[in-house]
Amino acid sequence: MKRVIFDFALFFSVLILPWWVSAILLLIGVFIFKKFYEFMVASVIIYSLYSVPKEGIIYSPIFFTLVLIALFILIEYIKERIILYKK
Repeated sequence: MKRVIFDFALFFSVLILPWWVSAILLLIGVFIFKKFYEFMVASVIIYSLYSVPKEGIIYSPIFFTLVLIALFILIEYIKERIILYKK
């Protein structure tokens, strides 16, 4: 139930509040919940709403998605290695 309420608050913040508030909530959610896949969905929405279209491979949505997936895998790997995080 906590996760559903947090998801609702997160997506409300993505649509209404500034991007940096949503980014802080995303980081909190990643470390509170296990396998927080909403991180990727909310990040893509934030990218779609606040990105400025530019030329180049670094600014492409495909590159952003690949970096986002790599970041998610890295965070999950780090969470498994943190001693204080294990319950």
